[in-house]
Amino acid sequence: MSAQQIILDHDKWRKGVGGAPAGLSGESDANAYAGLDLNLITFSASTFTGSSFSATTFKDASWSSCQFQGCTFSKCDFERLRMAGCTFTGCTFESAAFQGAEWSQCSFRGCTWTNLNFDNCQWQAVGILDCGGTSITGTNLRGAQVDFTGSNFQHMELTNARIN
Repeated sequence: MSAQQIILDHDKWRKGVGGAPAGLSGESDANAYAGLDLNLITFSASTFTGSSFSATTFKDASWSSCQFQGCTFSKCDFERLRMAGCTFTGCTFESAAFQGAEWSQCSFRGCTWTNLNFDNCQWQAVGILDCGGTSITGTNLRGAQVDFTGSNFQHMELTNARIN
């Protein structure tokens, strides 16, 4: 079954119109998605190249050991997303909420972040390298071993944050 079909079936299951709970493992994807409910979905050891997600929810999802290259995430909700060992290269995140998300051993290289919220997030060993953007907010963000080398963010407001 294709990655696209697995993703669409999970959305149907979440919306109560058939489908089945799903997860991607070792799959590849390069499709565009809009308005999906991908809460609780699991992505493992999968590769996304040029995929785009718009107005999609990933609440309580789990991503591990995935590669994202040239992907776009616009108006997505990543509340409580658990992410480990994922790499993002040249990806764009716009108008997204990450409240309560947990990231470990992840890297972002050459990515653009615009209008993102990181309230109550936990970061461990995260590289945010050569990235840029604007309007980054967060309250109670906690991070250890976070590397911002080469990154430049305008209008970043982190309140009660503890990083490194």
